[in-house]
Amino acid sequence: MTKPERSKVGEPQSRMTGLYIYLDKNAVQVGILLMLVMGGVFTLIIRSLPMRQVQITEKPRWVNKDWLESRYGQVSCAGDPHCRQLKRIYEEGGASREAIRKNILSVDNNLTFEQLQENAARYEGTPWAFEGKIHGVIYQEKRGIGDYIVAEVIIGDDPGKLISIRGDFRTDFDKDDYVYVVGYLTGISYPRLGPSSLKYKGKVPSLSARAMLKPIEVREYQ
Repeated sequence: MTKPERSKVGEPQSRMTGLYIYLDKNAVQVGILLMLVMGGVFTLIIRSLPMRQVQITEKPRWVNKDWLESRYGQVSCAGDPHCRQLKRIYEEGGASREAIRKNILSVDNNLTFEQLQENAARYEGTPWAFEGKIHGVIYQEKRGIGDYIVAEVIIGDDPGKLISIRGDFRTDFDKDDYVYVVGYLTGISYPRLGPSSLKYKGKVPSLSARAMLKPIEVREYQ
């Protein structure tokens, strides 16, 4: 007696049922696989599309050294007494501990404020330092590529002895703070401006400052 032939219609149905069972049991894994496949296909499609090329120019990341070298390398710097002395300060090491120490040790302690008022040009480039009180911070800027300060400091507590200073640094000192200023004389002086100018005799000598310190810190450099 011959065995009945297997139904060919039922075989595909059995395979489909098995596939459904497999997908149901492994739904998470299958979902992840589909996402990866679709992501790859999408990436290939995007890359194959013609794209308009856009040129992106990054802004140069300036550092303090780049800016200072650019500034001091300009022709105009040679004609500006402040810039000449600030360039010298920069080339000698700026506000490094050793540079401050050398500057302080080379100061002419016999040079008086009255001598500067009488003939400031004679003393351009002379190392000088003094202790006094900030009369006012006239200008201070933080540019990100270099800091700059313009201030007036009186020698000791004498409001008649005013020194105009400029420096390539930013400070947290403010009006009425006592400081020790070290740098080089510029050989120039300015007339005192404003209603309070009647309190002052003569002009205001100027100095390119290497640093402003707390008076108590000076002993560390001597």
